[in-house]
Amino acid sequence: MPGKGIRLPWLLVSLVALLPLGCKLPERQAAPAAAASSADEAERTRKIQEKAAEIERKQAELQTMQGTDQEKIDAANELEKERQELIQMQEQGGSKP
Repeated sequence: MPGKGIRLPWLLVSLVALLPLGCKLPERQAAPAAAASSADEAERTRKIQEKAAEIERKQAELQTMQGTDQEKIDAANELEKERQELIQMQEQGGSKP
């Protein structure tokens, strides 16, 4: 019966040695999802920054704009609409889990 006594410790050693490998698999699978989420967030941030820069450029153009009062009012209203869109973009990013 000495053979059975040797198998049990080797079985336990094998299980203990393989246990960490089983625990690390979920982390490896989660990493691509986190990277994709990070890439999505970076893309969203880039779009927000581009829109903010465009709004600033249009604001500067509006201040030196030549045209009728109604054209200036229309341009200002369009600029305000774009500002509201930017605010919505920013708020949507903050509400995502």
